[in-house]
Amino acid sequence: MLIVTAGAALLSVGGLVASVFVRSPEQDAAARRAPEPTALTAPVQQRVLTKSVILRGTVTAGGSVNFTPVQGQSQGAGAALVLTGIRKKAGSPVAPGDVLVEVSGRPVIALAGPVPAYRDLKPGDTGKDVGELQDALRRLGYADGDPAGTFGPRTKTAVAALYADRGYDPPNTGGPHGAADQPSLTSARQAVTTARRAATAARATRDTAKGPAAIDAATTQLGYAEQDVTTAQKALDDLITRTGVMLPLAEFTFVPAFPARLSAVNGAVGSAVAAPLLTVDSGRPVVTTVLTQDQKSALREGMKVQLSAEVLGQDAKGAITTLGAYTTGTPNGGRGNGGSGGGQSGSSGGGQNGGDPPQTRAGYPLTITPATELAAPWLGLDVRVTVTAASSDGPVLVVPATAVSAGADGRTSVSVRDTGGAPRRVPVTAGMDADGYVAVTAGPGFRLAAGDAVVVGL
Repeated sequence: MLIVTAGAALLSVGGLVASVFVRSPEQDAAARRAPEPTALTAPVQQRVLTKSVILRGTVTAGGSVNFTPVQGQSQGAGAALVLTGIRKKAGSPVAPGDVLVEVSGRPVIALAGPVPAYRDLKPGDTGKDVGELQDALRRLGYADGDPAGTFGPRTKTAVAALYADRGYDPPNTGGPHGAADQPSLTSARQAVTTARRAATAARATRDTAKGPAAIDAATTQLGYAEQDVTTAQKALDDLITRTGVMLPLAEFTFVPAFPARLSAVNGAVGSAVAAPLLTVDSGRPVVTTVLTQDQKSALREGMKVQLSAEVLGQDAKGAITTLGAYTTGTPNGGRGNGGSGGGQSGSSGGGQNGGDPPQTRAGYPLTITPATELAAPWLGLDVRVTVTAASSDGPVLVVPATAVSAGADGRTSVSVRDTGGAPRRVPVTAGMDADGYVAVTAGPGFRLAAGDAVVVGL
């Protein structure tokens, strides 16, 4: 009985093995055939199709000011100008009233003003530059009631307060504490005192004179004495008007617009001053870059732009305002000695340059103007620039570009795979393409709708 059972088991196992390893010719042929191809599909979408060009750009100011102090009265004849302190590092934002650096122990102050400074501003001076100074002082909160364009006593008081608030003795026409002017002022005051005493004596003589002749003579002398008083007083007043607190050309620079940024300090503490010492980027920020020929062909002035400052997590809108002709580029990004704009300051100690975009490579310079003024932290940043080169008038049907094929007759079509059915060809007219998608319109008598699955590959 045991032998019979074992034999049955062997027969059963043998049958199983035969069923697994023994195949019919039909099974072998089926195994050798290639598998049925699997179609890759993508849905038809309905949306606004936008063609974009993505670039990198640099946020720069609309213009720049180069400044190099010149030797003036406050330093003394023959004194060397030395950079003794850096109060603002290159790349720092600049606000009106900021002290940028110290030169020979004296401050260089940034003031708001459209016209570059060209002279010392002293008591008694008149002119538009004095009015510019007065406007700058008022913006900083220093009251100035002098007539516009006249450096009078109230302007002196305002300048003195400006310096005191920044921890410096105010500059003076007579040097430190006005010492050099003191002898002249003392002499002028003494002349007034002497003239007044003489007038008092002449008045007493007239009052005590007897007889017409003596009275007439005394009256004449009194008139002369009173004229002397008037002359001496006027000389003293003029001297007071022309002396005292001043603003040396070496200690300030007018910056035409804010926000502003100190883009370069060309020197180290202890070094002799060389031109240009400072470069201040000033004015409404713009974004500049340089295009290749391929990029230029897709862009034009007026196109809308999206700006993204990734480090700030902020976005802004703008438009292309300038697309320049091809240029071979300039060394060092168009900056002379680390400055902006490549201009040099004049002998007056200040110079203003235009807003030509800096370049570092050959190509077509592009300038983008933001729709709203960018905040100071944007200045100097490398930002992403997304230009909308083209856009459909509204939502359109779009398919991946790989879904569109052309026949021998040149007609284009897509293959739509309906659920449970065979693929069907739909003739289409292709429109604009962007980012790998194409706008399509189904041919007459054919249907194509959002959500349909089109074949993009096998």
